[in-house]
Amino acid sequence: MRNLNLWQVSVKNIDIQTEEKFSSCYGHYDDCAKGELYVCTSNLSVFNFDDNGVVKWTADLSEIVPIQTRPVNISFLSLSNSLNVGLASGELITVADFGKNCDVVGVCEDGLLAMEWSPDQEILILVTKTLKVIVMSCTFDPISETYLLSDEFGEKEFINVGWGKKETQFHGSEGKQAAKAKTSDIEDAPVTDERVKISWRGDGNLFGVGYNANGRRKFKVFDRDGNLQSTSENVLGLESNLSWRPSGSLIAATQKLQEKYTVSFFEKNGLKHREFTLPVNSTTTVKELLWTTDSEILIVQCRDEAANLDIVFLYTRRNYYWYLKQTLCFKSTQKINEIICESDFDTANEKRIHVLCQNGECYSYAWNWDVDHSVGKSYDDDAVVAEIDEKKVLVTGFRQTVVPPPMSNIELEFANNINSIHFISDNTTDSNSFIVSHGNKLAIVEQKQKKPLEYVVTKELDIDEYQYPFQHYNWYWLNNDTLLSMSVDGQNVYTLNQYVINSDKLLLKRGTKLPSPIAKIRKHPTDLYSAVLQYTSGEIAVYKYDDKGASLESYHDTLPAACPDFDVVSIDGETTIIGLSHKGCLYINKKLVLNNVNSYYVHTQYLLITTLKHLLICVELSKFGISDLEAYERNETSSSVYKRKVERGSKLVIAVPNDTRTIFQMPRGNLETIQPRPLSLKIIGDYLDSLKYYEAFDLMRKQRINLNLIYDHNPKIFLSNVDVFLETISNNSWLSLFLADLENIDVTKTMYSSSYSDKEHNTFTYESSKVSSICNVIRTHLQKSENSSERILPLLTTYVKKNTIEDLEQALQVIKDLKVKESEGVKLPVSSDEALKYLLYLVNVDNLFDVALGMYDFDLVLLVANKSQKDPKEYIPMLNELNEMDENYRQFNINKHLKRFKKAVECLAKCGKSRHTDLRTFVKYHSLYREALTLFSSGDEIFKEISDDYGSYLKLKKQYVEAGLVYEKAGSTDRAIECYKEALEWELLFKLAKNKSRDVLDTIISELVQSLKDEKRYTEALSILEQYGSNVEETIKCAIECSKYKTAMRLCARHDKDDIIDTHLIPNLLEEYTNTKDLVDKNRSLFVQYKNRLQVVRDNKTKKEAEGYDTFTNRDIDLYSDAGSTIASSSGSGRSYRSSKNRRKHERKVASLKEGSQYEDTALVMTLHTLVTSTFELRPQVQELIITLCCCNREKEAGLLQANLETLLKEMEDSFKQIWTHELVMEATNAKIAAENVPEGVSVVPQGMASLAPHMRIAPVIQNIKWKLEDLY
Repeated sequence: MRNLNLWQVSVKNIDIQTEEKFSSCYGHYDDCAKGELYVCTSNLSVFNFDDNGVVKWTADLSEIVPIQTRPVNISFLSLSNSLNVGLASGELITVADFGKNCDVVGVCEDGLLAMEWSPDQEILILVTKTLKVIVMSCTFDPISETYLLSDEFGEKEFINVGWGKKETQFHGSEGKQAAKAKTSDIEDAPVTDERVKISWRGDGNLFGVGYNANGRRKFKVFDRDGNLQSTSENVLGLESNLSWRPSGSLIAATQKLQEKYTVSFFEKNGLKHREFTLPVNSTTTVKELLWTTDSEILIVQCRDEAANLDIVFLYTRRNYYWYLKQTLCFKSTQKINEIICESDFDTANEKRIHVLCQNGECYSYAWNWDVDHSVGKSYDDDAVVAEIDEKKVLVTGFRQTVVPPPMSNIELEFANNINSIHFISDNTTDSNSFIVSHGNKLAIVEQKQKKPLEYVVTKELDIDEYQYPFQHYNWYWLNNDTLLSMSVDGQNVYTLNQYVINSDKLLLKRGTKLPSPIAKIRKHPTDLYSAVLQYTSGEIAVYKYDDKGASLESYHDTLPAACPDFDVVSIDGETTIIGLSHKGCLYINKKLVLNNVNSYYVHTQYLLITTLKHLLICVELSKFGISDLEAYERNETSSSVYKRKVERGSKLVIAVPNDTRTIFQMPRGNLETIQPRPLSLKIIGDYLDSLKYYEAFDLMRKQRINLNLIYDHNPKIFLSNVDVFLETISNNSWLSLFLADLENIDVTKTMYSSSYSDKEHNTFTYESSKVSSICNVIRTHLQKSENSSERILPLLTTYVKKNTIEDLEQALQVIKDLKVKESEGVKLPVSSDEALKYLLYLVNVDNLFDVALGMYDFDLVLLVANKSQKDPKEYIPMLNELNEMDENYRQFNINKHLKRFKKAVECLAKCGKSRHTDLRTFVKYHSLYREALTLFSSGDEIFKEISDDYGSYLKLKKQYVEAGLVYEKAGSTDRAIECYKEALEWELLFKLAKNKSRDVLDTIISELVQSLKDEKRYTEALSILEQYGSNVEETIKCAIECSKYKTAMRLCARHDKDDIIDTHLIPNLLEEYTNTKDLVDKNRSLFVQYKNRLQVVRDNKTKKEAEGYDTFTNRDIDLYSDAGSTIASSSGSGRSYRSSKNRRKHERKVASLKEGSQYEDTALVMTLHTLVTSTFELRPQVQELIITLCCCNREKEAGLLQANLETLLKEMEDSFKQIWTHELVMEATNAKIAAENVPEGVSVVPQGMASLAPHMRIAPVIQNIKWKLEDLY
């Protein structure tokens, strides 16, 4: 669908001082940015012209070649920066040092007919006048010699096994004699053209040589060593033109037959592949065939002898069809000497060709591919694409249909070959119109009809006659009556021309001189009387005009590189430049936003991009969208940009405005249509905002878009216009589909979040979930509507979607009501049978049967069962049995069958005392004690029985407090006391035991105190003895035993028991003093030992790191994976274990203090943290101990204990920075982070430093408390 449009035309005149044919080539010196022209004339004068046509240097070869001869070929050798010239007399001359050194490097005594260097300039091919092929190296050393006239076919000669021979075939009525008949070759007129052509394949591995073999043209294929591979088959009318496509697939040649003139293609085995016919008359001859370096364009140079014209055709192929894209006609005074395709990388996208005329004029044409399409953004634009093919314009409107090329909707044929097509800008109402440039005319083509598509030519305007092809180019139809174009004169002066369309004439209004050529013209997005121009350098200018004149202003932004694809759009009210360079760089204004781009298209509200990674990217044309695109360039995993895979090499052709269809063209030429999700969502959003629910619903169904978007797009609008929605969606199936698709999620925050990134979500408060709320609203409107009887099926869907027993019961009730109306003779739009079948489609029949059964309506049960596949033998006996029961007991059995046990208990409780035994059994079996107790009062006998059962149940679960409360409520005091005693709830216990005898109470106290002592709840045990006990001495002894010395002294003083102090308190006090002192000394010893060992371990670790682990293991470290390193590390992150046994084993290994163990430093840190924490926790205990010692006149012991503990605590605090260093904190934290970064689903146990708990990675946090006695020692 692409056309070949001009990027730039340049003209220069070179002074070659000859009128005869000359040889020329293009080349690049190392220090030359642009290609230079080298010419060797027939009188052996060599010229070097720069890019402006100025002579840089000359050389005269006649001084070293005394005989009269002519040049055969000339080539610039970039490896040696020299020029190689082959002469017909056989001399090979090298010109170097800017023409200062001219040397004869070789001589062929037989003379030369052709010479050609390989593409890599490593091999030189010579064909002598004796038709001998000589292969030479780049140092001019011969490699091989082969005679063209030999009868040898080549190494790839076909093997004939006799299949398909005429003698073995059936000839029907012709008889056996036909098999013996001899076939004679068709005689061709002898060819007098003795020219020899050499053509290399692009990779330099094969080359072909065309020659005259006894009056018939042939060609042979050789490899780069000169070995013959194949010989072409005998073909009538084959000419000397020969050109191997650089990509290597085809060899192009020309055939001149009586009825047609064709370009034929051959495979490398010499067999003809296919052909196409040239649009020439009988007086025209093809002079040359050549390809552009990218193999995309075939250039055919022709000469019309009768008209004395030179014609150049530019062909390209898509879908195995050859399009004639451009035609260049040169006057008789501009006889073409040679056409050169420039192969420089910087201009590869331009497909630049140089046409050298024998009069010294040189025309350079730079081409690039463009899709010529309508540029409107409204619904009236039909997304029209026009393609050039010779005299025809192939027009396709993609809004109506997609027609694969080379076909089209319509074909428009003109009198001359077409040069270019230009659609009118979207400043006008009819954006489907275009102009066609053909010959010296401009045809205005307007749309007459949309369906079917029809165009007519309304005007044909004459243009000033060209001095040379494309003197006027780059036309742009700015508005209805204004045209812009570029022109260049013979002095390479560029002018921007503004024309006015006046009836049937094209009037030049003004011309503006330009500083450099313009490559692209685009209309200004906001100013109707302005156009934006892009120079070939990438600079941007703005052309403004009015009735008084025109001006050219520089734009504040400049594209970093020239961009063949160029657009100017308005984004959030700002003029924005979008450009795509030939190197795949996408620029927005002057900023590079994306690399590896091969095409883009500006849709109505989106920018569509295809990349070399075969992805389609879609971003909104807004500042947010552009910033998302920049974020995607930095991180391709960004979810804010829509992307999807496309076929390799796909390029955007067009996207239908205000539609979802996006057209791609594949490399082979076929079309593919997709509908990107953001485009669909945008259009759906517009439909929903304008309450066009039918159009939105229809598009969502076709695109398989989640129907929740109808609500989630804007909940407030939907809820306010539910009646419009129901009126628009009159199809019950569509409405039911919408209801069935509802989910309790917001799709604008999940699957479609990229298209709603800037949406402000309104928060609605409902009594239930989103699904329930929508179903309730729609049900309400359906029930109130006039046609509610016709919308029974959506009404049933609202009940089913809520998926509760109550809603299913209401759905069945609706069906039952329909059944009742039918029995009364009412004719309904939806019968009860249809409604029931629909309900059974939505709900499992077994579930619906159970719901009907739970309604206790056997008629409804039978109605459901009859529409199902259930066997009557399964449910009829059960229903008969239930019918024979009392109502309450029947309901109990139904609920029991449906496993609705709570309702079953309620029904069974209503059956009276006769069923109390069954009730107790049912309640115990299903553990429904609490539900059963709520049905009776506390004075009922059954209440007490169920409470006893409930209490026993709770005691089995060891829930003694709950059991005590149940027993207490039921009046079982003794059982409640036992439960409270087991739960150690002594306050609740003594509340109930106040009326117990002293002996019973003492027994309870003794057991309870002992249990509290076992749980180390000494304070509560003392409180019980002091408040409820009767033995004072026992209470004092308990206080001493629990180390409550101050309490013991208080009780001794209160009850005058001072003797107990000497007999019990002081001995216990001294014993505890001794134990505490030993503990402090032991902690100090362990602390010093562990601290010193930790320092040794750290020093060894640092020493190993400094030595670089120069071990056998480290030398082979690259042989092992990261996950299985053979070097042990105490800071390892984590490891997975398959069993808990191995996990516990690893945890013990980490906590091991064994010297030299793998995780010794980790274990030491853990142990030191625990030791320090436990030592500081001794302070309250020591405080009470030293106070009591002082009260008992043991100041010396108290002072010694206080001093020892104080010294140890100070030593520990001073060592915190030495143990918990900054390096330890960072190492442990990083190891923990690494251990947590594991794949989902993998269970990993932290190891080494990663196993340290967060509070152990830092020094213990010490709370300052006052524990010392001042002036004690």
